[in-house]
Amino acid sequence: MFTFTPLRPADLPRLRLWLAMPHVRAWWGDPDTGIREIRRLMASDWAEPMLVAWQGRQIGYLQAYDAAAAAPGGDAEPGSFGIDLFIGEPSYVGKGLGTAFLGAYTDRLLKGGRASRILARPARTNHRAVRCLEGAGFHPLDDDGGPWLAMAKDRPGA
Repeated sequence: MFTFTPLRPADLPRLRLWLAMPHVRAWWGDPDTGIREIRRLMASDWAEPMLVAWQGRQIGYLQAYDAAAAAPGGDAEPGSFGIDLFIGEPSYVGKGLGTAFLGAYTDRLLKGGRASRILARPARTNHRAVRCLEGAGFHPLDDDGGPWLAMAKDRPGA
């Protein structure tokens, strides 16, 4: 059973520790930059930064956001959400939990009618993230061969 709780300022020290861990830092970059971006999301009205818990233990981070509001003038259609995540606790990495919580959260977002499409852009070389997204029902979009792989999960029947 997964729970998703809105991120609070008191949670930022835990996030900073996770962002500094090698398995997260390799893909999320400098922890200070990450914390600044997460603070920006916390202050917005178009993003939902959350802690993810499994069986009562906080294991990771997930952020969902209105893709059109996040990048005005971009190519995201209304009803599109973006998503980013990581498992922060090293002992929970590689156990399929990221795929499970991503699938549970995105299914709820799509079936609840808030989103018609969910977008992700993992680094092409982040094979673990790509497998996680595929396992949660995401598929690649048109591929320009760049460093990021555009992926989407659509509302069933859309």
